[in-house]
Amino acid sequence: MRNRRFALAILCAFFAISAYAQRLTSGYLFPAGGQVGTTVEIEAGGLNINKATKVLFNHPGIQGKVIPVKESATNRRKRRRLNDQSSPQLADKVKIQISIDKDVPCGLYDLRLQSPKGLSNKLPFEVSSYPNFVEKREKSQIWSPNEVTSLPAVLCGYVTPGGIDYFRFSGRKGETIVASVKGRQLVPYIADAVPGWFQPVIKIVDSKGREIAYSDDYYHNVDPVIITTLPRNDRYTIMIHDAIYRGRQDFNYRIQLGVIPFVTGRYPAYGVAGKRVKQQLEGVNLNETKAVARVKQEGYNQLSFTNEIGTSNAFPFYTLPKGTRLIHAPKDGAELSLTTAISDSLTSESRVKKYKIYAEKRVPIIVELIGRRNGSRIDAVLRLKDRFGNVLAQADDTEDPTQGLITFHADPTLKYFPKINGELTLEVEDLHRGYGKDYHYLLRMHNQLPSFNAFVSPAYITTPSGGTSQFRVNVTGKLRKPANLVVKGLPKGFTTSCLKFHGGRSWDVSITSPKGTPVKRHPIELKLEYPAGKGEREQAKVLPVDNMTQAFYYTHHIPAAELAVDVVEPSPYRMSLTFDINEAVMFSLNDESIPVKIVVDKDPNFNEPIELSLGKKNRIFSLEPVSIMPEESEKTIYIKLNPVALERFKTRKNRPIWQMYIVGMVKGEIVQRGRRRFQNAKYSEMTPIFMIKAEK
Repeated sequence: MRNRRFALAILCAFFAISAYAQRLTSGYLFPAGGQVGTTVEIEAGGLNINKATKVLFNHPGIQGKVIPVKESATNRRKRRRLNDQSSPQLADKVKIQISIDKDVPCGLYDLRLQSPKGLSNKLPFEVSSYPNFVEKREKSQIWSPNEVTSLPAVLCGYVTPGGIDYFRFSGRKGETIVASVKGRQLVPYIADAVPGWFQPVIKIVDSKGREIAYSDDYYHNVDPVIITTLPRNDRYTIMIHDAIYRGRQDFNYRIQLGVIPFVTGRYPAYGVAGKRVKQQLEGVNLNETKAVARVKQEGYNQLSFTNEIGTSNAFPFYTLPKGTRLIHAPKDGAELSLTTAISDSLTSESRVKKYKIYAEKRVPIIVELIGRRNGSRIDAVLRLKDRFGNVLAQADDTEDPTQGLITFHADPTLKYFPKINGELTLEVEDLHRGYGKDYHYLLRMHNQLPSFNAFVSPAYITTPSGGTSQFRVNVTGKLRKPANLVVKGLPKGFTTSCLKFHGGRSWDVSITSPKGTPVKRHPIELKLEYPAGKGEREQAKVLPVDNMTQAFYYTHHIPAAELAVDVVEPSPYRMSLTFDINEAVMFSLNDESIPVKIVVDKDPNFNEPIELSLGKKNRIFSLEPVSIMPEESEKTIYIKLNPVALERFKTRKNRPIWQMYIVGMVKGEIVQRGRRRFQNAKYSEMTPIFMIKAEK
């Protein structure tokens, strides 16, 4: 009997998540880029992406269209048997034709797929100045490598389990060859891989098999780079594989190979938004060593160098807000203050740099160092000392949740509350005693730092015309006081629910578009207003992100280009509630159930039953199977309460608030995913999110 109950619970769970079984999830692009000014055809693999109808880029000069690929279930099963590392999450495929205008700057752009049900996650698509050379799988062998007829080129492929890919090219004595790999940059995190990304290893050998160069990373970056001078005229072979010989389609790569420009250093690496900065370039195959940077956008940017050969790799450049006074490479003992930031490097042979800070009693000193986040080699340590040399405070690694692509946070933030007025000394040192121009950093002081960071996912919120969708706000700390979420930019007629954040680490919000809303994208902005103390309110932006899972467990917030609500084609029915969704539904801890009335607005020709289920399940609330029949336009459901689970709340003074919504699904096709069967939804709609609270 117990096994039957367990099986029934699993079956119910599968049916309950059917609304999500149709979400588009992109797993890889192959090849993940194209040459500027050309049209390329690529393959995308993922889950439910065969339902995609549009391709979206964050640059108007790149356009794409979907070419569906039909593949039988027999071929899918056969492919999975042959490749024991394959995943059902990559089972669906589509072909995409992409046109790249000739004036599109080289770099990485966001590609998303769109279906009538919603948008996929983003994946990087690279625009390069060099032509693609796509591997032929039957020739990726040591005795029959892929022959690269001309350089420079971008070598495109993916590794298979236990496999090594080989490419042969001609080189001349004295040429400085660059082989720069993009692997992890194309798929930052892989959910079912350990470590949670592709870790490429490359090697170049001559015609006799002698090793010329080898690389398994580039400083602290996972993706390797080889820069080597060829010793003789010869036929050389470059090979690539995963460090522990894993592989499948999402272990794909792009190798920029040839006598191409490559920047190893660009100094200074910091500036002020809108101001010109004269820079010194270091690298290979550069015809100039000087450049001028002028960036309008604040924060983290990427710059590249272009000559007659092509465009170099991108190099980080951080810009401060307009009006900031920035001093480059000052003398030892320069003053750091709230009005003056310092850009410097550990170039002194003492391997320690010192700065002055004037402390005021009970006025907090907060010093932030930006280095590794901006491509520096420094693993910095900050020390604050008094005039006698005593260490008052020290800081090493401080996590920055806004940098979702970083897994080792090496930049410190130092905080100290002075007890007396006086002059203090701030020391900067590399933890491993390294020094040089590439150990650069930026120092800035703050009155205070935001007490929390907030993220909204998904970055592109998809709602059917006249329907409801939801997004989640995550915070990096547990908010102990209610906060207000402010939405800016929503069109007239749109409504929201649950804008008051009652604390905790996450909160869900729903958006409902009015019936008849035209299909269109609406960029919006979110802010959190939080009571910081003494009547003040702290305002924090909510950063749009796509969440990715690493190694079965860790979740990372990957920054997105913008936050927008995408209105898509309407469903044949819409669901609403009869009470004020911004007021909590109250119930007694002694109640057996909570009645909720649902109203359904149906199109004239729609006459199918709608199955109802709880959108957010837990041990406290449950709902018996119930349907809205074709002749019904409203239904009162009864959410059952678990008295055992509620028992622990009877002694609490502060009663928690639960969020809830009702999902209405029309059953669709049954889909086989490996050994599991999923009931997809033909249609799936939801009510606005509402709150449930126990009476005191």
